[in-house]
Amino acid sequence: MTGKRFLCSSAICGLALIMLSGYSQSAAAQTSRIYFAGYMGLNSFNDSKFNESTTGSSGDFGLDNGLSFAGALGIRLSQQLRFEGEYNYASTDIASVDIAGAGSFDIGGTFKSKVIFANLYYDLDVPWKIQPFIGGGLGYGWHSGEIDNGSGLLVSTSSEDANFMWNVAAGLKYRPTTDMAFTAGYRYVDSLDLNFGSYDFDYGAHEFRLGLEWDLPVLAR
Repeated sequence: MTGKRFLCSSAICGLALIMLSGYSQSAAAQTSRIYFAGYMGLNSFNDSKFNESTTGSSGDFGLDNGLSFAGALGIRLSQQLRFEGEYNYASTDIASVDIAGAGSFDIGGTFKSKVIFANLYYDLDVPWKIQPFIGGGLGYGWHSGEIDNGSGLLVSTSSEDANFMWNVAAGLKYRPTTDMAFTAGYRYVDSLDLNFGSYDFDYGAHEFRLGLEWDLPVLAR
């Protein structure tokens, strides 16, 4: 699983380099525009596989849906290509656990993430009022997890970890004025395996986002 994530991260890096090299001449030929963006997301989490070293237990944690909030500073490198530096905060509750060989139980716990992403987006050149976009990014996340021993079969823990993350995204953009745009999109966010105390923890989330972009009156094309 870790190898698969490294491959995905490498693919995103390769795509970024290809797009940047292909559009560097176009970006240099025009003045870029800087913008701020704000996002609110609803996160639906995969069942998170875990291994616990003290008891040797393994299984899946069930995470509730949670909210995420993000702010970003972007720059348009060309008419279609743009780069965003993003700070994202997300939190959710750990609601249940399915322990291999023991069954499913309700438990208590929380999971919180603070992530910095470097994202690259491509706005498709289409003659429509609503413009599709695709993109992806790499980042680094700081996570905190708390697991309560509600079933009596788990080890309680409250711990922190940090690791590399990646995302792939697609969505739609509508620009009612020249300096403002509304966005709606989906992205998948994943991380290399996390370690919370004696737990190895697998993290992945489907994020459905609404956003608003504000173009700044500097470096206007």
